Amino acid sequence: MQVYRLFEPAESSVVVTQPQRHVLIVDDDDLVRETLHFVLEDGGYQVHAASSGAEALRLLEREPIDIVLSDIFMPGMNGFDLLRRIREIAPDTPVILITGYGNIEMAREALKQGASDFITKPYNIHEIPIMIERNLTRHSLLANQTRQYEDAVQRSYRATLDALLAALDTRDTETEGHSERVAAYTMAMAHRLKLSPEELNDIERGALLHDIGKIGVPDSILYKPGPLTPEEWEIMKQHPVIGYRMCMKVDALRSAAPIVLHHHERWDGEGYPYGLAGEAIPLGARIFAIADTLDAMTSDRPYRKALSFAEAREEIIRCAGKQFDPDMVKLFLEIPEEELRMIRELSLANRQQRAA
Repeated sequence: MQVYRLFEPAESSVVVTQPQRHVLIVDDDDLVRETLHFVLEDGGYQVHAASSGAEALRLLEREPIDIVLSDIFMPGMNGFDLLRRIREIAPDTPVILITGYGNIEMAREALKQGASDFITKPYNIHEIPIMIERNLTRHSLLANQTRQYEDAVQRSYRATLDALLAALDTRDTETEGHSERVAAYTMAMAHRLKLSPEELNDIERGALLHDIGKIGVPDSILYKPGPLTPEEWEIMKQHPVIGYRMCMKVDALRSAAPIVLHHHERWDGEGYPYGLAGEAIPLGARIFAIADTLDAMTSDRPYRKALSFAEAREEIIRCAGKQFDPDMVKLFLEIPEEELRMIRELSLANRQQRAA
């Protein structure tokens, strides 16, 4: 039997499926919720409904809501209260406020508090999907513009960071590569703690720029081949303060500045510039102090050969509770020696590649 087909599918046809939008309706009126639910579901949306602000917040915690439509006058938590809570827990979610008793002042207040739109009853029910798409499109465009702006800002900050590091390398050639290595050792420890991405970012920047204040130390002191006099040493000990002031002038580096300021403090209070002790020293600086000492001991100097990682570990253990935070020493000891060696080799390879 011969089979005839009315339509032949195109060989190269590709079906593009748009992701289904999730809409949350919040209204204490059963009829309003049911009507909006029917219209929006018929328009292809995944619809969620809540009869109160509290129920809406519970739905927001467990469902991927793209946009919220909420009545203003509801018992208990009203629409403005709900809007404020949504701005706190889901600041990127557009919220359209709806009321039957609206006026210009209320609309201004709604938009001022962060509502993406404001509509009054009675409204044409079939125009609601158009309003939803308009708000979602506008939100998407604004989010894309914000991302592009943030990317540009981050590139600018990275360029500033690179310029500062290049300036430091030019001034302090004896310890070439030290900043990158010590930052990598620091982050190997910091990643083992339950820190936020922002905290980790600040610690890394602080570690990279810890010695940036040496730019302000006179050449006669920075490059002096012999021991420093007491007066010269007092000047050298100001480099954390100089570096701190420099970092505080760059918005993106302000949170990292305390690490720069306190990276020479000691757990026993015998460090500088302020003699802080124990947990008064910022966490990032306590982590960094171990990484800094590790790199100093495992690097060649004109007056001595580098120690092995095993020898450096023993010295760090010996100084726990005096120079170093004992808890951070325990954290450091969790890092396998092979990982430390790999960090050093990778740092060297990166510098050779940049120089080529």
